[in-house]
Amino acid sequence: MVTGASGVLGHAIVRALAERDEVRATVRRPEAGESLRALGAKVAVVPVEEPDELIEILPRVHTLVHLVGGVNQPSDDAILAANHGSALAAVAAAKEAGTRRLILLSVPGASVAHQHPFLRAKGLAEEVVVQSGLEHAVLRSSHAYGLGGLWFTATVMGADHGFVIGDGTQRCAPVLASDVAKVVAAIDDRRDPVGGAWSLGSPLELTADEVFAIEAEGEEPAHLEAGEAAERLTGLLGIPVSARATGLFAMSSVPDAPGAADAFGVRMTAFEEGLRVVAAEVAEVEAKVDGSG
Repeated sequence: MVTGASGVLGHAIVRALAERDEVRATVRRPEAGESLRALGAKVAVVPVEEPDELIEILPRVHTLVHLVGGVNQPSDDAILAANHGSALAAVAAAKEAGTRRLILLSVPGASVAHQHPFLRAKGLAEEVVVQSGLEHAVLRSSHAYGLGGLWFTATVMGADHGFVIGDGTQRCAPVLASDVAKVVAAIDDRRDPVGGAWSLGSPLELTADEVFAIEAEGEEPAHLEAGEAAERLTGLLGIPVSARATGLFAMSSVPDAPGAADAFGVRMTAFEEGLRVVAAEVAEVEAKVDGSG
């Protein structure tokens, strides 16, 4: 089962798992379930805030993939509830239902002592999972991208409008969403017990300015601090983008644990190659839209 499956990672992971076995998924909004059902998932509309909300749909589930959370929340308390609180609920439900294995999507730098509320909340979530007594895999993924995702959308929008979040020197190792899904599927397939934390990152680390250069082809970017970038992106995207999110994007996000690619036998896609994959996916979607019109 995949919790919080409505985003770019959720769709990629559901698609990969559905090729192997029955997949259940949770979403918060009814309309978010249709595309997941089209991939073959059985979808439940539940907020995943209390264990009871999951226990009824966990029987016979071998692996729980926990994606609920995110940085773009309205307050520090909301970040803690979305990331740490949901992990508490997921672990309690998994133990009650007899689920064997839990996979948590986390991020590099997660730590209970970190000053950034998101990295602190992820550190607390990792602690809950590691101490649960369940088989577990914590995947510390650098920024994941595909058709959607806030980091990728913000980065592309920034390149289109000539700016980079932060001073441009922060490093990242962007991960194609389908690569994350391949790792999750490989962990699910593993017959031996699993326990540990691994990093996910592309083969080559890039600075934010280097990512901009790839997307903007030679322009020189302006560098916006987190608050200004949040205001600019809120206007450009038409959705609230918090300074907590842009503050995170202004920080480095690079592998800080043993590599999941080597551990689970998955080839990671280089960023420029991944951009071509995403461009092909966009073209396919546009062709379907044009054909249906």
